[in-house]
Amino acid sequence: MNRVTKLLGIKYPIISAAMSWVTSAKFVAAVSNAGGMGVLGPNAGQNNSAKSLDEFIEGVRSEIRKVRELTDKPFAVNYILPFDVNGTSLFTNALFDVLVEENVKIVVVIGTIMHQNEIEKLKKHDFTVIYRPINPTVQNLIEAETAGVDALIVTGNEAGGHISQYEISLFTLVPQAADSLNIPFIAAGGIIDGRGVQAVMNLGAEGVYMGTRFVATHENPASDAAKQAILQVSSDEFLRLEGANERTIPTIGGKRAFQLIKEGKLDEAGTYIKNGFKTGLLDGNLEIGTISISPSAGGIKEIKTCKQVIDEIVNAIS
Repeated sequence: MNRVTKLLGIKYPIISAAMSWVTSAKFVAAVSNAGGMGVLGPNAGQNNSAKSLDEFIEGVRSEIRKVRELTDKPFAVNYILPFDVNGTSLFTNALFDVLVEENVKIVVVIGTIMHQNEIEKLKKHDFTVIYRPINPTVQNLIEAETAGVDALIVTGNEAGGHISQYEISLFTLVPQAADSLNIPFIAAGGIIDGRGVQAVMNLGAEGVYMGTRFVATHENPASDAAKQAILQVSSDEFLRLEGANERTIPTIGGKRAFQLIKEGKLDEAGTYIKNGFKTGLLDGNLEIGTISISPSAGGIKEIKTCKQVIDEIVNAIS
């Protein structure tokens, strides 16, 4: 038990990342039932892009209800802050409304800009707010604490998905966060087993936020092709897609995108990067899609259940 488990009402401070396309009710419930906390990410449980905002929101509503059919344990939903400085977003407003209507209690908030009004709105409606800055620095972590969030996710540059514009490693950020913050924080980026969990907790983190390790589980909706690519990749093989703030396993699509970027053909490279999470990870089309995960995937050698992943971590640090 620590401040994170008490805050969230969970057994173990192990949280699955809110990954675009590759979360679902089944996956989230599996993480929560194993003692951690699952998070529904963008397009959770969907196979196709929504044709309208209303369709997207109803997809969120449906997946929330499916999670509740599968578990009575706590879970969270990803909440995306407006990206413009004015803080206006029809998407964010609609997402807020459905979370209130469905009585969701915990949100993982992400953003490039901290909008105080959004945090105040969430807290006014009794949400537990975990904030993850997309481009984390010690300063914007402190600003988020001042804004009134309940906990923070401190993400190192080793993470998968969107790479921070600042090349700050997890082992650089975590000790500074521990020295600077009063609220609990959760570490993310390159953590795949009990050794990584123990290390960041020794440095001051009170939980972990894992994506790549949980993609390689039986319950995750990622394609078998993507999961097999994760098992086969070495950490030194990853390609950094400059301008896209991503790195990828060297799929055929990923290698094409990398070469086109080198040649300055950014528009053509976008063909392979756009919707890469869906095309590569979810659909398994590796000729066009990318697989944007953490280089820590080089240490993953077996597809396991969510419970096996969590139990092995807990046993390793007990």
